[in-house]
Amino acid sequence: MLRHLAKRSGKVYSLAGHWACGAALLFGVESTATPAAAQTPARAVAPRAPSRAAAARAAEQAAPSKASCAQAYESAQESRASGALQRTRSLLAYCAQTECPAFVQKDCAHWLDEVDRELPSIVVTVVGLEAGAQDATLKLDGQPIDDALSGKPISLDPGQHQLVLERPGAEPVTRNLLAQQGVQNRAVELRVGEHALSAASNESVFDADAAVPGTSPMRSLAFVSWGVGAVGLGAFAILGTLARADENRFREDCASVTDMEELLGPGICRPSTADRRKAKYEREEVLADVGLVTGLAGAVAGTVLYVLSMPSDGAAAAEPDTAARLELTPLPGGAWAGVTGAF
Repeated sequence: MLRHLAKRSGKVYSLAGHWACGAALLFGVESTATPAAAQTPARAVAPRAPSRAAAARAAEQAAPSKASCAQAYESAQESRASGALQRTRSLLAYCAQTECPAFVQKDCAHWLDEVDRELPSIVVTVVGLEAGAQDATLKLDGQPIDDALSGKPISLDPGQHQLVLERPGAEPVTRNLLAQQGVQNRAVELRVGEHALSAASNESVFDADAAVPGTSPMRSLAFVSWGVGAVGLGAFAILGTLARADENRFREDCASVTDMEELLGPGICRPSTADRRKAKYEREEVLADVGLVTGLAGAVAGTVLYVLSMPSDGAAAAEPDTAARLELTPLPGGAWAGVTGAF
């Protein structure tokens, strides 16, 4: 029995030994795996790809390369299409450098000249501001402008903008304006003190001088109408002259009409020939009359549209004489028509 117990206890001890060994191995694996896991770095998160605008700004700050030049080249075209001319000029100045590829540099330099002509600018003067007032601040769309009152041009994108003149202890003076593409060095006047304008005038949405003289759509239509009228009168003169000449030749060649072959000769035509030649000059006369009516209608319509497009406040007197004039000159067998003036 003792032997049986010893065998049984030995089996128990053996099983206990196996379990202890298994637990030791398990804990040993875990104890050795834990430091390894602790030494494994965390999984890196992929950085977000920069936007095209951010890439373009980064490219401007770096030395020119083929990739950065191409990025500025593409971004400049997109910003120009959206009307951001100041941003466009900065990008074009970058890709116009000699380090960029030849074709990129050539295009950027050409576009840079165009943008320089298109970029609006203003020159701000303040009436009533003391000469020694250095504490006045001029803001454009909320951003302060350095040396804004020194008389130098201030570039800005086309569109609506707001100028605000701030002085300590005084109400800000606000002026809303509309910058037009290609209008440069436009004088903008702000008034303070006893020269100040009314609040309604200062805060008008569009300046009275924002519109460029002579840009009324009616005036453009007037020029178009005059052009149509000139074409119509020209057609009248040409077709009328041809019709008169064909009619004179017809009367000389076909003074008489006969079907008899033996009587045909100078001044005598067959009826079919006479009818064909007569229909020809009559058709030319009809077309000439259509041209005359079209020319007169175009001249009248153009004149009416031009008169309606003229400013009603007397400002036209200060403008140079750029009006187009329609000239008509009678000629033997027709007339000459033309439009003269500055366009």
